[in-house]
Amino acid sequence: MGIHTVVSISRQFGSGGREIGRLLAGACEIPFYDSALISMAAEKSGMSRQVLENLDEKAASRFLYTIPSSIPTLGHAATAVYNMPLSDTLFLTQYEIIKQLAEKGPCVIVGRCSDYILKENPNHMAIFIHAPEKVRAERISRYENIEIKDALSRISKYDKERKKYHDYYAAGTWGNAAFYDLTLDSSLLGIEGTVAMLKRFIEEMEAAKN
Repeated sequence: MGIHTVVSISRQFGSGGREIGRLLAGACEIPFYDSALISMAAEKSGMSRQVLENLDEKAASRFLYTIPSSIPTLGHAATAVYNMPLSDTLFLTQYEIIKQLAEKGPCVIVGRCSDYILKENPNHMAIFIHAPEKVRAERISRYENIEIKDALSRISKYDKERKKYHDYYAAGTWGNAAFYDLTLDSSLLGIEGTVAMLKRFIEEMEAAKN
């Protein structure tokens, strides 16, 4: 039996959520979407990829606004965007892209409020990956070759940014277990063990639906 579920993965910084998502998609032989969403959004909106990278998973700043323009790719042929923060433009563009990808078939999508965007999709499963701060700091220190204190600083910064972004666009649900189908501490089974568990969990959930 193949995987038919659209999986969204939210994650704490340094928890390995992105790697888990990539490996899970590979194990399930389904598409994986992470940074590719930025390229898709740049092509769809006509905005610079570099600009969108700097705004990715950041809440709107009222100091960054788009130049009034027409964006026919947002679902309305004559949609005019006036005085809209660039982050809002990015979110709306990725919102539509994520919806379209989920309609095409099973896939794994990392972040970008995909858990919230797809909450009404009957084939969607929302997963949150977390881990103790010490474990995350050690992982970041090892991967980025930085001191533990610097890794802890990055954890604080990026977790705050992700929470602010998610709370801004998705009604304050980031990290709240009640809004996910499954939350996992990736330090318990390790990256590969977590992937294997998720694959089995998804298969069992799909079997229960049949």
